[in-house]
Amino acid sequence: MSARRLTIGEHGTIGFRERPGGGFTAATYYRDLRGLRRRLEASAPSKSVARRRLLARFEETMRLGGSAGFDPRTTLKDVAEEWHAGIVERVDAGRRSPTTAALYRHALNRHLLPELGALRLSELTTARLDYWLHDVRRRKGHSTAKLCRSVLSGVCGYAARRDAMRVNPVRDVSPLESDLGEPARALTKAEAVEWLALLEGDEYARRMDLPDFVRFLLGTGLRIGEAVGARWDDVDLDRGTLSVQRTIVRVAGAGLVARKPKSRAGVRVLGLPGWLVDLLRERQVSARSVEEPLFPDALGGYRDRNNVEAAFRAVRSGTAFEWVVPHTYRKTVATWMDAEA
Repeated sequence: MSARRLTIGEHGTIGFRERPGGGFTAATYYRDLRGLRRRLEASAPSKSVARRRLLARFEETMRLGGSAGFDPRTTLKDVAEEWHAGIVERVDAGRRSPTTAALYRHALNRHLLPELGALRLSELTTARLDYWLHDVRRRKGHSTAKLCRSVLSGVCGYAARRDAMRVNPVRDVSPLESDLGEPARALTKAEAVEWLALLEGDEYARRMDLPDFVRFLLGTGLRIGEAVGARWDDVDLDRGTLSVQRTIVRVAGAGLVARKPKSRAGVRVLGLPGWLVDLLRERQVSARSVEEPLFPDALGGYRDRNNVEAAFRAVRSGTAFEWVVPHTYRKTVATWMDAEA
């Protein structure tokens, strides 16, 4: 028979274990006001006193709001799970990007929880976290260390706002110096012509609709996620404008999802160059509906940006354009605009 599920605000059976130095520790699980299963402990010289202390802690925790009952003995893992649950709530409310929640989840599962999750909040000193983050930079690179710092700061800040930590220890960690690498590079107009010619001459690139897709990126400066999210009802070819309304992201368990761009400024109207208007008029002839993407998949739906980027990698591999990455197109557009200003 399976164990009965605790109701919110209820604790389970209290268990005891003998402490090596004498006395007893009483422990139980409970469900807080957000439905999360949490563990409480209290120690004393006798079982009866340990039980009273545990029940007093439980009452205080629920009085504080259930989810706010952290203290210096709470583990980083417990706080991190509740902090991330809050991020997911904001995603569901449309206030955060689902890719942000997925990225933070990846950092927690891959780095923070395996290496720091068992530490108590009282053990998360600035010195210890400074050493760990710089060690991550050495082992995994600057971008991973920077992500870990952001997540760790969010978790510790969450604990500090609930009086479980006096200050956020990540605040005083020394700066993470980036590794010197190749600076971002833009295509020259001659290189753009050569790159497009290479794509036009590649049967796989044509089948994946990459030549026109690159022209669209160079004519708009859109991010890949925004480009695959552009639909025919976003375009006014008579006026030569494109309304950027969405970006396409992949969400675990939900597949491809259309979301608003990550900032208010991301929802914008762009003027299209005449040559791009002509290109879109030619493509519009084969459109099946106004709600179809400008660059659909085989079934007429949104394309996965990861698949698009994989197709680009396959085509440029072994060529002189291996350095061309998704951000290259945005930098190219910005560079050309600066030159013409």
